[in-house]
Amino acid sequence: MKKSVFRIALILGLQLSLTVSAQTEKISLRIPNFARPLVEKWANDYKNSNHNVDFHFTTGKSQDNNTLTLTTDADGVSFARYAVLPVTTKDSEAAHLTASHRLNNKKLRSLFFVKDEWDEDVKETKADKQVHVYTGNSQLSASRLYASHLKQENANYKGKKIAGDDSFLITAINRDPLGITVNYLSNIFDLKSRELRPSLALLPLDIDKQGRQALENGRLDNIIELLEQEEYAEIPIGNIGFEYNHANVAINDFVRWILTVGVRDLHQYGLLSLPQKELVAQQHRVDQKFLAQK
Repeated sequence: MKKSVFRIALILGLQLSLTVSAQTEKISLRIPNFARPLVEKWANDYKNSNHNVDFHFTTGKSQDNNTLTLTTDADGVSFARYAVLPVTTKDSEAAHLTASHRLNNKKLRSLFFVKDEWDEDVKETKADKQVHVYTGNSQLSASRLYASHLKQENANYKGKKIAGDDSFLITAINRDPLGITVNYLSNIFDLKSRELRPSLALLPLDIDKQGRQALENGRLDNIIELLEQEEYAEIPIGNIGFEYNHANVAINDFVRWILTVGVRDLHQYGLLSLPQKELVAQQHRVDQKFLAQK
């Protein structure tokens, strides 16, 4: 009798396990490292709010209908904005060479890129000749986005390209007293202390007094607040979002949750919020694309 009861309980337990497993949705996340801590938090919070979803991070170019991919393309569903700043190491030779210059767009192009006909009127400085430029080559590298903002090709950068994650660019300039690079706020600032990473110094930009003070003070939250209110030609800001199969109910629900709940975490991870009107438009876009796929 006891064996029969145990057998029945075991069978019912297995059936319940299989039912739960069948109901669990699986989502693959293709996210570069500068945004990964944020998306990891979102995935954990979403699961903990009684959503039966399993997330796992993946790399490479291949993807299927269960993959959510971070993108800067206009076709993606935007959830935030990023900012990119030029940086060197504190008290380095590169910092001393650039300290006396207020860098506008033309001077930034002269510093980072091979000189072209646009900049014939820009006099080449000692810094232009001596600094070592380090840039990334991945599709979502801050270097690629910075070049596009300054109307340059990624191939036109001076110096050395570093393969892999943009955090390696910080490692490279820390080893080279003449090194300079560009990077996302989340790589330049310590997200816990909210201060500029101790070894780093921002290059001086030719912007207004309010902007210069915010950059010189080196507080992440002040810089985010500034860049959400003001636009500077010398500071690239762009949208980041997601590409995915809009017919996938589980991913669609997760993205909708991000646009309504998850966006509260953006500042904590060094990203700028979308203007409210644009955020609402993205929320409507998710719903419309989902209905169009049904």
